[in-house]
Amino acid sequence: MKSRLFAFLTAAVTSALGAQKPHLIMILQDDLGHYDLGIHNPAARSYSNNITSLAEEGIILTNHYTHWHCSPTRRSFLTGRLPIHHGEMLSDVTTDDVDLRMTWISEKLKSQGYSTYWYGKGHTGYKSMNHLGINRGFDDTFGFLSGDQKYNSSIRFQNNHPVHTNNEFDDRPADLNATSYSTDLYVELANRAIRNHDVSKSMFLYLAFQAVHEPYDPVPGNPYNDTYTGMIWDADVHVGEMISLLKEKNMYDNTFIVYTADNGGVMSGNNYPLRGEKHTNWEGGMRTAAFVSGGLIPANLRGTKNGMNLHIVDWYSTFCELAGVSHNDDPPTPPLPTNMSDPSKNIYGDNSYPAVDGVPVFDMLMNPDTHNISSAHEYLVLAKEVIISGEYKLLIGQPHFKWQNNGWRQPNGTWIASNNTEWPCNKQDGPPSNTSNGYLPGNGLPPCLFNVRTDASEKINIGPSNPDIVARLWRQLNETALTTRDCSGFSGPVPGPGGQCSPPELIGHCDVNCSAAFWATKYPVHPHSFFSPSDDVGPGPVCDVPACEKN
Repeated sequence: MKSRLFAFLTAAVTSALGAQKPHLIMILQDDLGHYDLGIHNPAARSYSNNITSLAEEGIILTNHYTHWHCSPTRRSFLTGRLPIHHGEMLSDVTTDDVDLRMTWISEKLKSQGYSTYWYGKGHTGYKSMNHLGINRGFDDTFGFLSGDQKYNSSIRFQNNHPVHTNNEFDDRPADLNATSYSTDLYVELANRAIRNHDVSKSMFLYLAFQAVHEPYDPVPGNPYNDTYTGMIWDADVHVGEMISLLKEKNMYDNTFIVYTADNGGVMSGNNYPLRGEKHTNWEGGMRTAAFVSGGLIPANLRGTKNGMNLHIVDWYSTFCELAGVSHNDDPPTPPLPTNMSDPSKNIYGDNSYPAVDGVPVFDMLMNPDTHNISSAHEYLVLAKEVIISGEYKLLIGQPHFKWQNNGWRQPNGTWIASNNTEWPCNKQDGPPSNTSNGYLPGNGLPPCLFNVRTDASEKINIGPSNPDIVARLWRQLNETALTTRDCSGFSGPVPGPGGQCSPPELIGHCDVNCSAAFWATKYPVHPHSFFSPSDDVGPGPVCDVPACEKN
């Protein structure tokens, strides 16, 4: 049935688009606040005019969701799986957080003849050389593997090797260096790929900005007194250059662009009128500034808004649909049935893993009159403590991670504090060790319920007056949580071969000492350039590394 439905949708989309498959671009802005662009804040237009104009030429997505922090969102886009199906914790450089049996979006598109490029932040885990984008369907990659660094760091990675100096920077643009400001460098690499692209072929470009994540390093040529504003301005200038180049190359009319933040804003980021910030399960942590644009958006839909409940996983399936390839990526061995009376049951074992969660939404976006806010997802599990269904959001508690600001940031940047003892959902969920399985609320208290369509600021808990809705959503959240597969091990033993996410034969031989010596000898590290001391663990993978084969 799925294959027949896919064939029908593909035929309809292909007929609508014409012969050549569209160019596909994902722009991921790091830690951008909901209120930081002219999309939702007219005062921000002066320094975000290009991005705001691009949004106004497309469809603004008012209810687009991601995870509450970085790595899970990025892994979700690449694999099409929700965070509960690969893990909700941050990736280290050398962790195995993406099961190597899963097919990446780059591999799907590569199979259809796409030229594929990834420039910018990684942060998805690179235990093995096989986790690198260059070995997962990308033709060219350049960026950094960790979660943060200085904007002019000399700890970068190109395809299958680190880049610390210009000598290691293959095919370096003449006016840029290995330590150029990251926003300038990554967009110039993207623009060069567009300039050199054979227009008879389709292109997939994944531009993952480092901006506007901390540290707030000075922006070259910043015309503003505020560094954060300058970081947005810098990205905006370069996005404008990229759009102009697409038009010059006569590619824009056949291009579909997705723009979104990876999570809510934090520090200088502002999520007004949404509650909370990054690292929270409030709307301010998970509902992002997002839109789709490009020449594929028909004239009658340009400048409109769409309120469908969407998630970043949906772009995996949507890109597949537009490229004419099935988004299905089912394991050869299906998972075992779940059992509510046995919540710790390992349904995946050594031979299975979660299927794709995202759904193709292009047709839904193109025909809004025949779809509603639940057309893509009747239920959408954003994290193990939160589920969306229609206009309702059930919230058990806050993530057991760091410290959360549960208040409301105002347009002028000031905060209105919350009463953190008012409701159970203000409290942090317990660590997995406090629960038998991690699927029930660790704080042991009843959840909150919000109508996020009429109360986007989440100020009115309607749970006590709607027990039936609470029961329905809570049961659905619990049932979905029984399918959790946490590759980080945070929620308990990793359900996979040998207690790891990926099969050993795909990871390859691992030798920490040999790999560290290999990277250090071949590409000497300059410690002064590190933003975080934790980056000193080494600049690359530890498994399947050249010269470290098992004897």
